[in-house]
Amino acid sequence: MENSALRRKKVEELSLYGKPLTGLEKEAVKEQEKIFMAEIKKRYGFFGRIPFFIDVFLEQRRTKKNYPEAYAQLQKFGGQAVKEFPFLIGIFKAIAKREGRENAYPVLKDMFQKVASTSQRAMYQVDELVECEGDVFDNFKKFHIAMFEASQDLFHNTNTNENDKLTSIVDKCANVEMANAFDVPELAPIGCDSDLAGYPPISDDVNMEFRRPCTIAKGSDECKFLFYRKGTAPDTEEVEGQDVKWDDSLNK
Repeated sequence: MENSALRRKKVEELSLYGKPLTGLEKEAVKEQEKIFMAEIKKRYGFFGRIPFFIDVFLEQRRTKKNYPEAYAQLQKFGGQAVKEFPFLIGIFKAIAKREGRENAYPVLKDMFQKVASTSQRAMYQVDELVECEGDVFDNFKKFHIAMFEASQDLFHNTNTNENDKLTSIVDKCANVEMANAFDVPELAPIGCDSDLAGYPPISDDVNMEFRRPCTIAKGSDECKFLFYRKGTAPDTEEVEGQDVKWDDSLNK
């Protein structure tokens, strides 16, 4: 009889397999919050954190009050999105109050990219995934497909799984929809830019190369995620630019 204590897990047995993108273990959420709090403290000082988060709280209340239709739309998505997007808006506006709206997104992007290096690893359960039986890149592809298929309401997508490549096309993005609905179009690419910081640190672990030549938030009709087995990505595939200069016309 097989000793279950020695048996390697299948990727399908991981706790977040088949869970939507908003799902994270509590410990991972705590780690994200720790990083974010450290960034706020570093930028605004130990005592400056208090008025900052008071402003965040007040902006969240104003958001819910002033945009009831958008908030009702957000509630349809359910899960953590109902809490996280108003919180994101509150942070953005609290930064804008201190540094000007034109400077708020670059500051916020920098903070979230630092969080992404931790959150992406936790989201894909990389530390456990690499210990699962089977080919690690194949397991990564399975995990990604299951996660995105469970997130259809947020990011409507189709996936094409090949031996050395996974193509994931998103043709509807909740981040873009909500950013426009709440009149904060600057926030539309926050997920895109977090990916740019989140995928590279896990690429060696899962034997993967990440490419994404276009996104909805940056003017395309679709987001194209391309994951290649390490060493097979062609030179012609690119990742859209690291720097974001927001153009309001992109979502009009």
